[in-house]
Amino acid sequence: MNTRRLATTGVAIVAALSLGLTGCGTKTDAGTPAGNGTSAAPATSSAPADARAELSAAAQKLNQQSVRMKLKSAVINGSGVMDPATKTGDMTMKMGTGGTFRVLMLGDDAYLKITGMPGMPKKWMHMDATKLGESGQLNLMPEGDPGGAKQMIDSVVDVEKTGAGTFAGTLDYTRTKANDESIKALGDKAKAVPFTAKVDDQNRLVEFVIDTSVLHESLGKMTTTYSDFGAPVSVRKPAASETQEAPAELIKAMGS
Repeated sequence: MNTRRLATTGVAIVAALSLGLTGCGTKTDAGTPAGNGTSAAPATSSAPADARAELSAAAQKLNQQSVRMKLKSAVINGSGVMDPATKTGDMTMKMGTGGTFRVLMLGDDAYLKITGMPGMPKKWMHMDATKLGESGQLNLMPEGDPGGAKQMIDSVVDVEKTGAGTFAGTLDYTRTKANDESIKALGDKAKAVPFTAKVDDQNRLVEFVIDTSVLHESLGKMTTTYSDFGAPVSVRKPAASETQEAPAELIKAMGS
């Protein structure tokens, strides 16, 4: 098995998940889950209190209900479901020629399967999501902020309401991901990433668009949509015969 290639590609998908899905959060510092009130306070923000409060309230609903997500971009596309109440989720991400990644979350257990990449195992690779290093990259629904809403709002530098249920602003990922190696690698580019957002008539976040072209011109915009709020989510644990423990190199990469 080509674990080096697997590890490298694993970091790439984690970076995409971190940037594209507010529902896929990571820990904000070593040993401290996002959303527990002890993470470093954001720097001063120019976001108007009313616009920030409205967007924050809409995003927080991602922590309250199950939801279906879809992600579209120039380099990665995906879809899936999550239920923050039970910490269960099922996400499939297509990385073009880099293969297809499917991640299952059942509490603190993460299962990863990769297809379309030569040399990869055919079985599910199991990882303890709480033991993936300081950032816990596959701990997609951290304790206290399972929908990743607080993490997204804490990343907002500025935001304004541009119309009925529409917003625009800027994100600084270093505020909530200071220890994330994939964010560190972006340098100052990660501190000024434009976004737009939409909420529905029930004040639920239904679209989040990040202009990732500021990170690299080839990336374009990354659009995440949310729908089917409250629908049942059922995730089946892979059979033991279909599972193997993930290689140490992958766990190290995912925990960087």
